[in-house]
Amino acid sequence: MRNLQKLTDEQLVSAYAQGNNEAFDTLLLRHKQRLFSYIYQIVRDRDLADDIFQETFVKAITTIKQGRYNDLGKFSAWLYRIARNLAVDT
Repeated sequence: MRNLQKLTDEQLVSAYAQGNNEAFDTLLLRHKQRLFSYIYQIVRDRDLADDIFQETFVKAITTIKQGRYNDLGKFSAWLYRIARNLAVDT
């Protein structure tokens, strides 16, 4: 199998949807630091940011596994939109 680090986000999402859990781990590692920082800038509370970060990835996993992910846009933009909506709703 190809090195997962070299794949695009969209390729990783596709691989994850087909059952490759390592592909999602790669996505998580790729976006973890910047996404957490983004959430933290909104809520200014580390514990709340941790909760929102986790919930963001749970929603992403659920959506991808249910086959409802639409890859017309960028994965990162979609992920940040989920995080922002969750942060604003808290």
